[in-house]
Amino acid sequence: MERIDEAKSATLEEAVAREREYRHESEMASFTETGEEDQELIGIAVMGAGGEAAQAGSAEQRFPLESVSKALTLALALEDVGADALFERVGMEPSGDPYHSIATLEEGEMGIPSNPMINAGAIVTTAMIRGRDGEERFDRIRDYFRRLAGNPSLDYDRVMFEAEDKDLNRALFYYMRSHDVLKGSEEDLLVPYLKQTTIEVNCRELSRIAAVLANTGRDPESGERLIAEETVRIVLTLMFTTGMYDQSGRYAVEVGMPSKSGVSGAILAVAPERMGFGVIGPALNEHGNSVAGLRLLKVLSSRWRLGVFA
Repeated sequence: MERIDEAKSATLEEAVAREREYRHESEMASFTETGEEDQELIGIAVMGAGGEAAQAGSAEQRFPLESVSKALTLALALEDVGADALFERVGMEPSGDPYHSIATLEEGEMGIPSNPMINAGAIVTTAMIRGRDGEERFDRIRDYFRRLAGNPSLDYDRVMFEAEDKDLNRALFYYMRSHDVLKGSEEDLLVPYLKQTTIEVNCRELSRIAAVLANTGRDPESGERLIAEETVRIVLTLMFTTGMYDQSGRYAVEVGMPSKSGVSGAILAVAPERMGFGVIGPALNEHGNSVAGLRLLKVLSSRWRLGVFA
């Protein structure tokens, strides 16, 4: 893991200042009003060795994880049931379809989602996390996220959870249940997934989670193992191949870091054994990825040679 020095901090500030020169007139993520002009909300944080961090822009602004949470629940499910059991019910292949598509469930083996980074795959993954019921399952998810982020008060946004349109995810859930991919109630299996997507973080906390993954699963400050090394390998591989929705291939070429995005405009990006990033930029492109986040990470990856094949 690398040290985050003053030069890297200055580079972040410079990159954010340059990004703010652009107008981000794109589809907007929907989350609680920030008091800023939402399209121009840009924040980034990076964490390296020893928990050293730097940040720029609106890095303290809180936002929901949305689909970024899929990478973390994948890690927890792998720790709970193991890769063999998990991948009997979820595939490992890029889908090429939108993240919320039901069409992928009708292709290949009926009812089996193509990977854990699309909604259907994440619903199955979350359902495999251990818990007597939905409440205990979500409590374990939240506690896991809290340990990774280093914030014991991390929680979900109850207003957002209640207001969110749940119909499409319900359709995915019941389609998979009708094909015996899932067995159980909506309350016990689907609700924990819906809650996890509204857990709120800021860029600094997100960069800490990314730094744990970059540090082969160890806490960058204490050295304590939080995620098994083999789990990290699987999670980072699937983030690299499927983590940026149906833009994953282009992103792998242009940025080259295992990453996971969310429709809040969040991106978690990992430079293995070097550093971890947390980014927010709510203006989205047609793939559901942050316009500002993509540009920032492309600039930094090129400047610091962060791509895994650089």
